[in-house]
Amino acid sequence: MKKLIIVTLLIMVASCATVKQTTLPAEEDQDHLILATLWYQKSAEMRALYYQCFRNAEIALAENLVWAGRTTPAAVVLDIDETLLDNSPFQGWQVLEKKSFDNDDWFRWVELASARPLPGAVEFTRYADSLGVEVFYVSNRTVQEMGPTIENLAAWGFVNADSAHMLLKETTSSKVERRALIEKDYEILLLVGDNLADHSGIYEKRGPDHGFAAVDTDRRLFGTRYIVLPNPMYGNWLNDLLRSAPGSIERESLIRLLETF
Repeated sequence: MKKLIIVTLLIMVASCATVKQTTLPAEEDQDHLILATLWYQKSAEMRALYYQCFRNAEIALAENLVWAGRTTPAAVVLDIDETLLDNSPFQGWQVLEKKSFDNDDWFRWVELASARPLPGAVEFTRYADSLGVEVFYVSNRTVQEMGPTIENLAAWGFVNADSAHMLLKETTSSKVERRALIEKDYEILLLVGDNLADHSGIYEKRGPDHGFAAVDTDRRLFGTRYIVLPNPMYGNWLNDLLRSAPGSIERESLIRLLETF
């Protein structure tokens, strides 16, 4: 009887081990990130585009400051990730480790506070400050990431790197309400970000045309009120594509969306 119980227990343990093994998340190649990440890290074109965008931002801000019929102080609103700080080492890590995005992994990266500033970013915040324009940061980093984010920005000399000027995500990724909070006391003259939703809530739901019609409608706002920075690695554009495409893994889904001849 004792031997029977022992054998039964061994079978149960083996069965549990088998179940546990089969439910472990499988590695998923992130090779579709390789070219995008290398372009971001190694191309002179990327640097040129950032300098160009921030130079355009300076010109637009100065012009808006002159023409705006304000009754409240002026402000500029900036995103953080891939707008001011370069997180491409995290994407590089994803490729090498074959890991899709995970909040715990991201938080470990943020806690290092080692992201480098993007070309022209620090200088733009200082320029805005020199004009008397209040600089605010509206980011979808979470409020739990406030400390290392302030540390990272302050280390590079970004203006207003403090909790009073940083509106991070609490419950929703939408930035509409956080921008509205700023607008209670300031007039936002310019919005700068790598994601269209950094500029307007209109772009939070892009629809089957990927937001093309909305962009065409707002075409005169780009370069004057909206400054869009390049980010081929991730963003709402990619999330929308993955939601709309069939496939069990990201690479398979993305390949199905390619247009060919």
